Amino acid sequence: MKPEYLSLPYRPNVSIITIQKDKFLLVNLVDWQENWWKFPQGGIDEKEEIISAGKREFFEEIGTNKIRVLGMSKYTNQYDWIDKVIEFKNKKYRGQFQHFIVVEFIGKEEDIKIDSKEVKKYRWADKAEILASSKDKEHMLFQNYNGLIPKILKEFNILNHK
Repeated sequence: MKPEYLSLPYRPNVSIITIQKDKFLLVNLVDWQENWWKFPQGGIDEKEEIISAGKREFFEEIGTNKIRVLGMSKYTNQYDWIDKVIEFKNKKYRGQFQHFIVVEFIGKEEDIKIDSKEVKKYRWADKAEILASSKDKEHMLFQNYNGLIPKILKEFNILNHK
């Protein structure tokens, strides 16, 4: 990271770990490679509550508010962006400080209407894929989550959930 970027703040962020039965909702953004996936997420506006931001971001990306909030994780994550991303984001932030909320999707597949300006496609992944991906530090899905996803799933007793 360029030395002048070290003094930039971290962008407040919320990641929405979305489950339905034993599947997890993942999105692929419009400017990403085909095999890059993440949980829905986005920035937290100034003075916005974390859970409210998560609900807003979910609606913006997924096009529905048919979720039930299970809670906010005790775990947080902070990571730096590469210089190219910092510059793309107008040198406003050096990376993200991320909170995690866990929600249950209570809608139907037809309720999902992704924002095609931001999200290219979505899919459901099973627990085994989520856990396998989280072990690989180079996997795009989890490279910035720093191994927290299994801890969050355990925190919400989702690892044993059927």
